[in-house]
Amino acid sequence: MIDLLPVLETTTKNIRKSMRQWFSGYPAGMPWTIVSDYCIDDKEKKNDVFSFVVIAHHDKTAEIMEYLSAVAPQDIKKVQRVPIGLMQYLTCPEPVTFSVSFVIERKSALLRDYLRIEDMLNFIPDVCDFIESMGINSPASDAVDSMYFKEVTQRLRIFAKDLARKQPNAKLARQIHLASAFAATMFYLVAHSTRAGDMRWISDRDKLIEHNDTVVYDLAYVYFVLMMSSQARSQEVGAQGRLILELPKIWFELPEKAGENRFDALIRLADYLAGTLADLGPDLSYSKPKFGEMLDGVLVDSSTNCVVQMLSDGERIGGRYASIRSL
Repeated sequence: MIDLLPVLETTTKNIRKSMRQWFSGYPAGMPWTIVSDYCIDDKEKKNDVFSFVVIAHHDKTAEIMEYLSAVAPQDIKKVQRVPIGLMQYLTCPEPVTFSVSFVIERKSALLRDYLRIEDMLNFIPDVCDFIESMGINSPASDAVDSMYFKEVTQRLRIFAKDLARKQPNAKLARQIHLASAFAATMFYLVAHSTRAGDMRWISDRDKLIEHNDTVVYDLAYVYFVLMMSSQARSQEVGAQGRLILELPKIWFELPEKAGENRFDALIRLADYLAGTLADLGPDLSYSKPKFGEMLDGVLVDSSTNCVVQMLSDGERIGGRYASIRSL
């Protein structure tokens, strides 16, 4: 599973440069918000999509949500036309948002040939060892709860038991691994582009988030630490090692189990991106005018609304930055 991380790091190298330039006016130590939504396993769609939107701390969260609730009160599946205000927010000339969407063709079944059950199952003990060593090596502080490491390994071992069943939910397991790797990549991009002090991940309610007491959050943090450690070694400044990072601090918002998500207005940004990219064909064809509106109004010729296409030939996994250009 870990060999997915350097692929994502390499594939998003140019995105990292664009993000750094875009958000260069913000000081180090700022808090940042990352919202995500997904369009997965829809038989009427051409792609599975994991969309993430980085939101700068340009205003109070309540004020941002009030604006988005007013201009885009419904998800993309419930509208015939894309709200102008939402498109304007995603394409604002001021640096307030930056999006990255990870796209996988549905025929690859979430990279099924690469993410096999046995590989995911065999990976869990290594992750548990890594977490335990983090607990040993991380210096004691008010910010580190010693029970955290035990709770994480417990959730991971329950996840392993699920994978070891006679009929495991392989599709959900792949979703969890991919979502955690993509989220970790977003943490990595924001950390290196902005020198963030805090980041919080706000996800839409989904089985991949809720499964095994949000084990996806645990994997995302482990992947992020691995990516940061790899970067430290490559720069020869001493590896971060197997320890909790002092900065940036990562916060995970837990979505409500029923009813409205209190952050629906923010998540709607990612919803419109994921819904559109799931519908697009290889030739950029689309089934409804609203997807064409998002394509032309937000994605085409954009350096701040990026698309990464993930590929697998069964033995190796790859990715490419799919820049959408106007004709």
